[in-house]
Amino acid sequence: MVKLFLVEDEIVMRDGIKKHIDWKKEDIDFVGEASDGELAYPMILDLKPDILITDIKMPFMDGLELSEMVKKELPNTHIIILSGYDEFSYAQKAVSIGVTEYLLKPITPQKLLESIKGVQEKIEIERMQSVETDWTKEELKEKNDIAKAKLIESIVMNSLSMAEILEQGKALDISLTARFYRIVLLAISIKGEQGDAFSETRNGFRERLVQIIEAPGAVWHMVDRGIDGFLFLVTGNEEGEVTTELEKRIERIVELVRNTPNMEYFIGVGGVVNRLSEVRNTYFEANKAFSHRFMSSLNRVIYSDRIGEGGQDENKALSNVDVEAFVSGDSSHKAIETFVKTGSYDEVDPFIDEVFESIGDANLNSTVFMNYVIMDCYFIMARFVNQIGGDNTEIEAETGDINSLVSNMGDWREAADYLKKYLQYTVRIRDGKSAKKYGKLLQGAISYIDENYSREDISLNAVAAQANISPNHFSAIFSQEMGITFIEYLIKKRIDKACELLMTTDMKSSQIAYEVGYKDPHYFSYTFKKTQGMTTKEYRARGKNVDKEE
Repeated sequence: MVKLFLVEDEIVMRDGIKKHIDWKKEDIDFVGEASDGELAYPMILDLKPDILITDIKMPFMDGLELSEMVKKELPNTHIIILSGYDEFSYAQKAVSIGVTEYLLKPITPQKLLESIKGVQEKIEIERMQSVETDWTKEELKEKNDIAKAKLIESIVMNSLSMAEILEQGKALDISLTARFYRIVLLAISIKGEQGDAFSETRNGFRERLVQIIEAPGAVWHMVDRGIDGFLFLVTGNEEGEVTTELEKRIERIVELVRNTPNMEYFIGVGGVVNRLSEVRNTYFEANKAFSHRFMSSLNRVIYSDRIGEGGQDENKALSNVDVEAFVSGDSSHKAIETFVKTGSYDEVDPFIDEVFESIGDANLNSTVFMNYVIMDCYFIMARFVNQIGGDNTEIEAETGDINSLVSNMGDWREAADYLKKYLQYTVRIRDGKSAKKYGKLLQGAISYIDENYSREDISLNAVAAQANISPNHFSAIFSQEMGITFIEYLIKKRIDKACELLMTTDMKSSQIAYEVGYKDPHYFSYTFKKTQGMTTKEYRARGKNVDKEE
């Protein structure tokens, strides 16, 4: 509904306009009137009408002077001037001020209403165009972040055709055509904080990280993988953009971590490829480098194409691993114990390969030593499966009996294959249990939304904090499990309640807007029409008399 104010010194004309138009029926709120500009001006500043109708010739302050003052203070107010003077100078002045309509007297109420309705339509269009408030932007951002993450994951897994990739990229306004591609994986941890728990420190780090990767040069497409860290698809048309420039940007990321209290990092970098279809290869290479974090110290950058090179401090081969410490004592199998808790399915193969490479050729050929390593790894995995409520007999039905393997093992490769398969099943069971945990987490989050949807300050960050999980990870989980985004769910909750109030109360739509959490009634009206396909007035008219003012 738009608000209208009338200024006219001729009382007969003023009353004629006021009384011969059914303002309520036309969805217009007639908020006030005055006989001259001087009286009208303070009232207009107070009432802030959307439409001002004013005569051009009035005592004390004429319509042009009033229009100029109003436009200065309320630039969004549309002005219709009524004039008995068909003079070009008046019309020219009105145009320069920004008057919307210039109408000549005498004019019938019907003709005036036609002009008002035209202005009303302009106002509605302007509201639609300017309605991209923080909520709308946040809704679009959440959808785009989720869609972008899915697209990048699809590229990594090579599950889409080139045409599908480019089409989806165009829809998301991201360019994926380049001459060079590279994958970078980043894990961060904060001392004293658990996994992907909600953290202002992590959120602040993420914001500064985005600033680094958006620097000019190579394009870095980021996917926030929650507890699994960050994945970056780096694209460039110059080789230096994905080599020397990439290393400089990684140095900036490392510096950012060092300047973030209690934060540690690990970075794995894949090799350079020339085709989108080969991104999966650089991803596997980055994963192999990334898997070193389970067997070496943190705060390192590992480049897959430098593993094993002498003199590369950050990429030292693991030949110096203390095998005795690795397979005995409480801290011996820390790498395996850490992996079953935090490693991903895709990292299993490169991780087990690194375990066996670290053992050394001499030990690989020792049957006694290999049996010890196999059983040690097996018991770590089996114990973990029991701890999380899994069933080892189901795994062994697929992998085979461990005792049979030890008794009949030909060489270490059979052991590696067995452990890979067992570890993959272990990770799947763990992730399945996590999914159930997230189900409970979402139930709590949904209950919180249902109880607080009418609060103006409810947001993705607020709900994620309540669920004690990072906002981006929460958004991804919510979308995956619920089939809609967090903001879509919140909007639906609010609009459903608004529909109920429209049909069961005589509240104005502006009051309902505030009741369901919208501080801007215009945005509420826009959202309602967008989701329901009709205005609040039309919705209410379906089932009850609409004499009540909207």
